[in-house]
Amino acid sequence: MKKQLMLLACLGFSFSIYCQNVLQDCVQNNFMKEDSTKNHADRFMAWIDCVNEKEIPSFSVKTLKDEKIKSKDLEGKIVVINLWFIDCLPCIKELPALNRLVREYAKHKDVMFLSMTWESKERIEKDFFSKYKLDFKVVPDAMKVIDLFGKPGYPATFVVGRDGHIKNAWLGGPIDDSAETEAYNRIKPILDGLLN
Repeated sequence: MKKQLMLLACLGFSFSIYCQNVLQDCVQNNFMKEDSTKNHADRFMAWIDCVNEKEIPSFSVKTLKDEKIKSKDLEGKIVVINLWFIDCLPCIKELPALNRLVREYAKHKDVMFLSMTWESKERIEKDFFSKYKLDFKVVPDAMKVIDLFGKPGYPATFVVGRDGHIKNAWLGGPIDDSAETEAYNRIKPILDGLLN
């Protein structure tokens, strides 16, 4: 009986480690490995296929407003997770679209918008919020969590369903005027579908 419990504990731990690394593996296998038979668009589509329906990794973070958020607390919620940094032009350009989503879904208590950056709290407050507005819950110093998501690039957006699994994801974004609506137009139908 003791051996069986130890085996179950080891299997549970191994599965936990596997879940933590699956998003990292998606990036490694679809972006980092040189594959002359795949162009960038094919590698991007392979990454989307790889991450879709994967469970988000376990994490515990603190927002700029000192709110503690654990991935297990997100169960039953629909979550939009955006990875960004201050000097990322496409990240800045999509801010109006992201803020519009937050305003539009404010009445839905089971929808959360979470942004994560490796930038420090001090730099965000000094160099970012002095120029820009981001209505997401902002998590600074989040490189360890970004690593768990595989460091896919910036901006990276994940829409997570109530079951904690990724329902859609994409990388990058435009830097022209279309950026002011693209993220909104992409995310809104996904959120509406998950809410219905």
